[in-house]
Amino acid sequence: MARREQIYVRVGISLIIGICFYSITDLAATITWVTGYIAFQLAEYVLFRPITAVTPLTPLKQIAGLAVMTTSNIGFASYGLLESSHGGTAGLVCACLLWSGAILNGAIVSGESKTVLACSIVPPLLHFFSVPYFVIENGGTLGSGLAIVLGGMLNGVGAISIWATSRRLMDNAAREREISRLALLDAESGLPSRHAVLSRVAELRKVSGDEIVVVAAIAIDRFVHLRGAIGHALMIELVIGLADRLAKIYPDAPFARLSNGVLGLAFTARDIDEAKSVTCRLQRAMTEPVQLRDNKVDVSVTIGLSVPDDAIASPAEVSILDRAMIAVDQARSARQSVALFDGRAYGSPGSNLSLMSEMLRAFDNGQMSVHYQPKISLRSNHIVGVEALVRWAHPERGALRPDLFVRMAEETGHIGALTEWVLRRALDDQRTLHRAGHDLCMSVNWSALVINDVQITDMALKLVEKAAGDVCLEITETAIIGNPDLARQTLDRLRAAGIKISIDDYGAGLSSLAYLKNIPADELKIDRAFVMNMANDPVDAVLVRSAVSLAHSLGLRSVAEGVENKGTLELLYAMGCDLAQGYGITMPMPLGELMTYLGRRQRKAG
Repeated sequence: MARREQIYVRVGISLIIGICFYSITDLAATITWVTGYIAFQLAEYVLFRPITAVTPLTPLKQIAGLAVMTTSNIGFASYGLLESSHGGTAGLVCACLLWSGAILNGAIVSGESKTVLACSIVPPLLHFFSVPYFVIENGGTLGSGLAIVLGGMLNGVGAISIWATSRRLMDNAAREREISRLALLDAESGLPSRHAVLSRVAELRKVSGDEIVVVAAIAIDRFVHLRGAIGHALMIELVIGLADRLAKIYPDAPFARLSNGVLGLAFTARDIDEAKSVTCRLQRAMTEPVQLRDNKVDVSVTIGLSVPDDAIASPAEVSILDRAMIAVDQARSARQSVALFDGRAYGSPGSNLSLMSEMLRAFDNGQMSVHYQPKISLRSNHIVGVEALVRWAHPERGALRPDLFVRMAEETGHIGALTEWVLRRALDDQRTLHRAGHDLCMSVNWSALVINDVQITDMALKLVEKAAGDVCLEITETAIIGNPDLARQTLDRLRAAGIKISIDDYGAGLSSLAYLKNIPADELKIDRAFVMNMANDPVDAVLVRSAVSLAHSLGLRSVAEGVENKGTLELLYAMGCDLAQGYGITMPMPLGELMTYLGRRQRKAG
């Protein structure tokens, strides 16, 4: 390719050489030499012109091209013989310079081909062997001629060294380009990677003007269960198929694979409302099932959005890409299909890192407390139990949301310490209530991460031995997924010790009769998301009624949480629900206020 681009230079040089040729020969010889040389150059150009095409040169064309190149180089180098013959010592010097230049030029333009290098430098290199003859003819010695030949050989060695260095540099450049290309691609799917999205964000921010740059994380719902049902290979096909489908809806930007079940793209919009309208169009594209070989798969997605301005502290702390993926979790927690990253809800990761060490100290310095939310029997209208809810009054950050520090305790391995502290405190308060004449069942939330921890189980069994009443541990229905056999053994041990088991947040996750069948439980607690609006939403009312019937069919008490008003309470009573709790009954309260509240109810009932 380099020789092809150089044809104009070589033809121009041949004309200059032709003028010099004419000065030492005649016009006919000059025209013959120039015409022949240019003809070879044009033939070489035509033969090597397809070298950039997808289809490589045929072997025959390769041989023909190399033959033409060799012949033209022989003709070019032969001009040095004429200079040496007619120009004396000066002509010999010019000839050596001509051959040296041809050798070095061949090294520069030969690219990666050793054959092309040989065809380029061998003809002028061999011409150096004629130097001793011309040196002696002009009165010089054989030693001087051989020294010049040695210099020509050194030129050849230098040319090969230049060629090797050039090839190494080209290989390194090609390798770096390939590494850069692969860094922007997901290895499994071939889709652009998260790095490609970050690069596009940087590009868009330079040209966005008054528009905002938006990153959307499009997460496949029930990804783990879908992958378990169809397998990893088909799941990759599903991800690729979704990316292709979404690209037809929004072709302005490439869809990338951010993680196993998350696609993403970066785009510009006039405002957040326009960005949400884009994502709504993408979601509507999911209404049709995806065809995977012989199967059709129903897919739904949750979309998280983030913009550069929603950074929580500094851009380096949590990238715009990660904030979009966090927004997916926030959307799912709020039961929304699309959500913009909420920095206030997420908090500050930098300050959150120190929370766990502070939490261990908060157990002893009075910052941590337990509030209790009463559970009312819908049949007797009596308070029959309370749920222990941990609270943290941070001296600098104020009241911290339980979901923040409980989640962090789970992620950092501190959930065991938090669980033990809450259980000890709740049982101590239960004894205080008992001495005041209030016999209540004490319910404590039990994380799925401690269900298979034998030490935590042994601790719970030892503490409950001294309990002043019934104790109920509230677990989520998916707590047995990790190790079902060990979880079942743990729950059997707890129940054998008289501890009641409540299935918490029923309906909020992947509710399955298979899970319910394998959990030895005493009560089913219906998630607040269905209970809160059931008085105004007929669908929620039907779902709650079904959950109550299911609980009774399995021999379990039904508990409704999230009761916000009297209308909901009356509906639950009509459905036959056993227990209820929520702000519509009473807020969670510390032990002192709880005792006052219970005493007031007793006096009113009496």
